[in-house]
Amino acid sequence: MTEEDGIKRTGSGLPIPGPERRERPDWAFTDNFLQEMESVPLFMNKLPEDADDNPMIQALQSLAYDGTPEEVSENFKNQGNDCFKQGKKFYKDAISYYSKGLDTGCKDIKLIETLYVNRAACNLHFGNYRMVLNDCSKALRLNPKNIKALFRSAKALFALEMYAEAIDCCEHALNLEPDNQAIKEEKIKIQTVMDRKEKQRLEKELREQRIQEKKVKIKAALEKRHIKTTITTTTKGVKPEEQQDNNSSHEMEWDEEKDELTVPTFFLYPQYNESDFIRAFHEQDTIGEQLAEIFYEPAPWDHEQQYKRESVHIYFETEDEEKEKGKIGLLKVGLNVKLLTVLSHSKHVLRDGIARFYVVPKEDSQWKKNWLATFDK
Repeated sequence: MTEEDGIKRTGSGLPIPGPERRERPDWAFTDNFLQEMESVPLFMNKLPEDADDNPMIQALQSLAYDGTPEEVSENFKNQGNDCFKQGKKFYKDAISYYSKGLDTGCKDIKLIETLYVNRAACNLHFGNYRMVLNDCSKALRLNPKNIKALFRSAKALFALEMYAEAIDCCEHALNLEPDNQAIKEEKIKIQTVMDRKEKQRLEKELREQRIQEKKVKIKAALEKRHIKTTITTTTKGVKPEEQQDNNSSHEMEWDEEKDELTVPTFFLYPQYNESDFIRAFHEQDTIGEQLAEIFYEPAPWDHEQQYKRESVHIYFETEDEEKEKGKIGLLKVGLNVKLLTVLSHSKHVLRDGIARFYVVPKEDSQWKKNWLATFDK
């Protein structure tokens, strides 16, 4: 092959037919070639901010609506499908195209139905479940046998924890396509979660019922023993976090068979701002018996070893209804007094279901005098 006068010829000298091959322009070799191409309206991936003022862009956009409404909707559907195939990053663009396809006045029922279920597929990925149900509902009004609309409705209902409705959608779909494996698996998944949630609901309901029954029985036991009760928010001498932990995990217990009550109890040491918590103080045990267990070994904060069973005074708070409301007094209690005797005392009030006793050294001191002075006489 030879070339003479700029014309390519065969070995026999005949010219080679076809258009003249031109060299690629220099700008096609630059590093910003793609950027330059994107500035050309025909190759743009997204519209610039001044799109409304660009006559070329406006002309190209008008071409999208060139044709019958059905042709325009079909074109938007295809563009939406192309975006959907490119992945989640382009789902918003797909939604935009499907929406435009629905706004053309198209009369093709099958096409409209497809646009609704396709838009629902995009919104399903974004978690816009109400929008999914809205579009699927419109598609099913056009075609009650649309499997995709039923399937996507089931997924959206499942996400909204509307399990019975989701199962219903799956069953309708399986009546139409009994061998649809995806729908079978979705139904099993929904049914499994629904059964677990129902089991949890019933268990919670049973627990609450038992708790309520227990409260009623304990209330009756307290009334039988003439024990007055009240509910407060804080306890003097008890750290808030300690009271919260104990209130939430320990309650009064009543043995129905033996008709015996145990009460969670605080022993408070105001001199050192310390306390001991007894989870179950039996009503027939004495104060001294409980202190003997507590002081079996010296407390780590009792450096002077003042706190022993025989060397302390025990008090409980009193409330006198005849005095001004809110006035709190103290009453000393002996070591041989049973817990029930204290609880049923006319001036004792059981606060928040927890008994409380103050423990201080017998020895008189300025601290003790000051502390006693904080209570009503």
